[in-house]
Parts: sequence; C-alpha cells; structure tokens
Amino acid sequence: MAHPEGLPALDLYAVWTAAPELEGAFDPFRFEQRMAAYRTMIDRTNRGDRFGADNRRNPLWGLMFQHQWQYRTGRLGPDVRRDGRIDPDAPWGYGNYALSAIPWLGAAAAGVVPPLPVADPPSPSRFRYVTGGAAPAEFAAAVADWRAYFALVGGSGPVDLEQARLALWRAHKTCLDVVVDVVAEVDTAPWPELEVAFLRGWCRMVDYLWAAAWPTDFDFMTAHGLDVLPESLLVTPGDVAALPPKARRNVDNVLRLADTPRWRYGLNLALWKRVMRTREARDRVLPLLDAVFDPRPDNAAERRRLLGYLLRP
Repeated sequence: MAHPEGLPALDLYAVWTAAPELEGAFDPFRFEQRMAAYRTMIDRTNRGDRFGADNRRNPLWGLMFQHQWQYRTGRLGPDVRRDGRIDPDAPWGYGNYALSAIPWLGAAAAGVVPPLPVADPPSPSRFRYVTGGAAPAEFAAAVADWRAYFALVGGSGPVDLEQARLALWRAHKTCLDVVVDVVAEVDTAPWPELEVAFLRGWCRMVDYLWAAAWPTDFDFMTAHGLDVLPESLLVTPGDVAALPPKARRNVDNVLRLADTPRWRYGLNLALWKRVMRTREARDRVLPLLDAVFDPRPDNAAERRRLLGYLLRP
C-alpha cells in the first residue's frame, strides 16, 4: 500500500498501517474498520497511478483525515479511544457513517471494492443504519451518487481531477443533507448543545466547500485542513474562547452558520454557488472564502473579485 511522503509524521499513519484488511464483513461501528474501508477505497481507485504513484492526489484523503480528527477528539463516543467502538448514538459518528458505510456501498455497487456485508448496529439507536443488509431509504440517492463517483474513478482511463472532486462533493452533499435533516429531528442528549450546533454549522460550511469543489487530496489537507477544527468537545462558550486563534475564527464562523435563519443561509449559499461557477473562481477558493467569512481591510480586493464573479454573465 503506497502512501504519500509525509504521512509517517502524522497520527493518521498508525491507523493507515495497523488497520486490518476487511474480510468477511465490514463492521462500521469499529473505528479501525471504518479506516480500513477508507484505505481500501483509496487504494482501489488509483489504478494506473491516476492520482500519483503515492496516491497523494486522491480526493478521498479528506474523509480519512476527518474521521481521524473525530476519533482523536472524542466525537465518536466516550469509549472509542479505549476499545475502538463507535457509539451508534453519537451524532458525529452517525454523520461519518454517512461518509464511510454509504460510500462503501456505492463503491461495492461500482465493483471497486468487494461486496462485503455491512454489520448491523450493535444496539438500538436514535439513528437509522444499514440493517439486515438493507440501507435506509433516505440514503438511496446517496448510494447512487457514490456509485457514480466510483464508476468515474474506478476504471483504468485518465480522470480529470476537478471532475472527480465535483462528483465526490455531489455524493458527499447528498449524504450530509440526510444527516442534517435527521439530526434536526432527534433528541441528541446527552451530547452538549454547543457541540451539536457545531455539527449542524459544519454541515452548512461543507455546503460552501461542495459548491467550490474544495480540494481534499493529501497535500491540500495537510497544508490547509489540520489546524482549523477544535481538538476537544465544545461544551461552553469558554471552550471556544480557549481555542487557538485560527481554530477559534473557524469555529465562530461555523457556529454563526448554525444560527443563520434557513432563508438567509439559502440565499447566501445561492450567491456563493453563483460565484463558484467557473474554474477560475474555484481555483481562488481559499482567499475568496476568507473574504466571505472574515472581511477585513486586507482582503478588500478579494471582495471586489467576489462581486465580479457574481455579476459575470
């Protein structure tokens, strides 16, 4: 299993090397099995080194990094660091299920990974999971979108990297749209309200990343995605105030998104989608997103560019 130079310096490396091969079944309520599923999907989509000899340009790296962050910070349940068991009632665990087990089903349907049975949840849960081999109806469209993604990247011919990202983000959004609706309807106690608000806001922030086909390859994640999220659960406002400045700014933006009225959020996202219509704008996503969420005198030029992209025919 080839891996990018630089991976051994990260905590993800231990998981990459130690996660067992999936055999017989895939138990998505074990952390190491979700990571093994990611590793398999990353490996199986690099035929002909289409994402580089070391697979560093594979857009699936973002999902693996996110799951490692959830594990490291206790967002998958109180015992996951001790025994690897993911709490079926953990909201973040459910959100990641939608981005691990559901992609796996799409990859299996596309013939990219073996069609292993997906294990049922170990106990009753507030969330609906694959049970008896049947995926919940609300995830049917997501499985189809993931199948389309893996059909695109699972062959032997060349793949346009941005087209791959666009297909991945389409499937990603279809999954998280389900998660947002479900989390809004269930009682998430005893998880802290502030933490659940952060999850809701993060799903909305991901909509902005989806519209921009945000890069999720290894290099982009290690350069821009490893120091912007909180390393502990958010229980009180003081937990946010205590974060390092970069992470605190990001968390503040995410929490504001969570509190934005649905109509205003929808309008703002529609404007952002219009800005992101062209590859030229998507290539400038970092400074443009900064200008949207943190307007300052030093990024006034980027705000003018935003207006130009918005008004362009």
